[in-house]
Amino acid sequence: MRNKIILCALMSIFIGLQIWCIYITFKFPYTGINLELNQKNEWVIVEVDKISVSSELDVKVGDIIKQVDGEDPNKYPSIRKWKAVEQAHNFIVSRDGLEHKVEVFNKSLLTYDIVPLIDEVVCLFMAGLLYWKMRHSPSAKLLAVVFLTCAIIYMSRGVSVRGDIVGKILITNFMMVLPIVFFHFLVVFFKEKGGIQLPSNGLKYLYSVAILGFIIRLLYFSPLAPTIHNYNGDLTLWFFIIGFLINIYVLTFLFFKVRKEKSYLSSIVRSVWFSLLISFLPVICLSFLPRLITGFQIVDAVYTSWFILFLPISFAYLIASNQLYDIGLVLRRFVFAALLAIVPSALFTGSCAFLFQDTMGVREIIFHFTGSIIMLSVVLYSTEYLTTRLERFLFPRKYVLQTALKKISKSLGAISSFRDLKEIVLVDIVDTLQVRGGAIVFQYEHDTEIIDEGEIDTAEIKEMIRSSTWLQHPLYTCIEITRHEEYASYLVITRNKANTFLGKEEVQWLHLITSYLEVSLENVHLIRKLTAKMHLLAAQLPDEQSAQEIQWFRKIMFELQEEERLRIAADLHDTTMQDLFFLKRRFVSLLDKYAMNKEDKEHLNNIVNFVELINNSLRQSCFELNPFLLKEIGLIETVRTYLDKEAYHTPFEIEFKEEGASAIELKDLKTKRHIFRVIQELLNNAKKHSQASKVSFAMIVKDHRFCLTYEDDGVGFDSTQVPRMEIGASGMGVEQMRGRIMHLNGKLEFDSRQGAGVKLVITIPVREVLSV
Repeated sequence: MRNKIILCALMSIFIGLQIWCIYITFKFPYTGINLELNQKNEWVIVEVDKISVSSELDVKVGDIIKQVDGEDPNKYPSIRKWKAVEQAHNFIVSRDGLEHKVEVFNKSLLTYDIVPLIDEVVCLFMAGLLYWKMRHSPSAKLLAVVFLTCAIIYMSRGVSVRGDIVGKILITNFMMVLPIVFFHFLVVFFKEKGGIQLPSNGLKYLYSVAILGFIIRLLYFSPLAPTIHNYNGDLTLWFFIIGFLINIYVLTFLFFKVRKEKSYLSSIVRSVWFSLLISFLPVICLSFLPRLITGFQIVDAVYTSWFILFLPISFAYLIASNQLYDIGLVLRRFVFAALLAIVPSALFTGSCAFLFQDTMGVREIIFHFTGSIIMLSVVLYSTEYLTTRLERFLFPRKYVLQTALKKISKSLGAISSFRDLKEIVLVDIVDTLQVRGGAIVFQYEHDTEIIDEGEIDTAEIKEMIRSSTWLQHPLYTCIEITRHEEYASYLVITRNKANTFLGKEEVQWLHLITSYLEVSLENVHLIRKLTAKMHLLAAQLPDEQSAQEIQWFRKIMFELQEEERLRIAADLHDTTMQDLFFLKRRFVSLLDKYAMNKEDKEHLNNIVNFVELINNSLRQSCFELNPFLLKEIGLIETVRTYLDKEAYHTPFEIEFKEEGASAIELKDLKTKRHIFRVIQELLNNAKKHSQASKVSFAMIVKDHRFCLTYEDDGVGFDSTQVPRMEIGASGMGVEQMRGRIMHLNGKLEFDSRQGAGVKLVITIPVREVLSV
């Protein structure tokens, strides 16, 4: 609570000072007339600031001030305290014995009014952003204070040059505070980020000096103001420079201590060291030191102080992102950009000097040349960033191709078969290039497979690839994707819809796409080979003892199969069956809404019945893929229901018997699903191969063992050489079905002779059933 009260009080004081500074800045113009007493005790103009409004008034160096706003100059506050004419509406000057009155008009100046205001807004924004977004970080809070200190300096700039006491106290005091606060920030920052404890014992003494300076400057309100003012400016600048040198010394010592370490800390120190030099050297070397030594600034501090913001802004980036930028790379790029800018800047400045030689002096030429170099350097440096951000507008075609490339490359990971290429790749390629059509061609030794999209003649493509020079075909863009011993693949693209060839940029884009496709197709090829080997391994498990050693393999195979069945069932239910349901409703509504003749109505009814037949067939397929009834009514009733439905579509009679098998219902759902899958496979195999007139299934539990018996009176086979039958749609052989039973710790026994039917007995221990 106490902290909130203090914060509110400080904010109120700051707002009050801000209102006062804005009021003085825009109420009174900056006159910029400095005076000295001559031997006759008269106030003589010794300097007229060319950036002030006095440059447009009828005054010049050597004029004598007789009156200011009707008062004696010796009684006017700004003359008495600062030896300057400020906040005056008019004054009388004497020149060569003739007096004339000068009216001061109000005019806002870019250098002393607008620029500092912009700088202040930037500093306040950064301070507020750091405080509200990263208040948990002590270094972020102190960096916000650094920004706030800079903001107060910029805020008081305009009122201080206008002779306001409050402005002069603020700007000089906070100029002393800035290097102290910044050093305090460095102490906290390096402790927070690198665990380094910089010497901080002297901070309290430095803050004490700043407080003492503030107390002394309060004497501006007393008659001692002229005496204090004579020394205040120079002492403030020297204190600022010495504070900067202390910061540099500490960082340099730390820099040489860790410079050989290739660590995060050494990178931070190096970045901070370079940033500090970039921030403070311009204002010290071009503004403060020249003023202290010669009395004049090479460049006004209003402009060189812009560089000071570079350091706190770079620190704000470092704290917010916890990332380092390569300061060496930044400097090299900017210097190189400046070197490139010298020649065009020199040509532009020379042209201006030649065309406007009557109005351009040396200062104007230097300003044009320097400004041109800076602007061109900034533009060249930021070209990469700007072109990236504005690529959509500057290079629209390139942007479309890049966006499509990102989309395709992201989608390629979803390819699991060659047929997926159409929806994932070809559609996007055809749409992006605006061509008539495209195809991916797989050329095998004795066959050709084509996956096409759009308007493309596949028959012509098949005929074309027989030619040895078809890759240079005049009507198509043909690119080889991959080639190995089993097949070669190609990408074939037609001309675009304007019937013109693809551009160079688009062909390069296609080559990049094919390089991505090459990797994806190779992955699909390897997946197919691996899947084939896995199926072969599953179908050739040698014996029970060896098979027991690869239980993990069976577990993975069964889990993958069930997951894929569930996925397909869900897709069919959520898409195709729903579409058919709404299609049927649409047809029925047409029957009810419109009057039709008998023949059309009968035809439409047949369509509705056919849609319903398809829907029922899909519903049965979904059930086979995902036998949800196992959970609702149990294994025995699910098998009974399944066999009753299948009896309507099989060429043989189906018989089902169950005797005391209810103990199997106590087993987990995965175990019951395994048994149901075995029954499915047996029935499907009977429909394909048995040629039987009767098929029977029997379930019984006896002596703690579950027994499933299958019998048919079909053609049978030689049980001494069990064939690799295709059991149902799963593609499992009998050996793989044996693996499923063995996974349940069960046994599979065959009894079959050629022409005498088949009998299979599956036995599974009820107490020791192993679930996946």
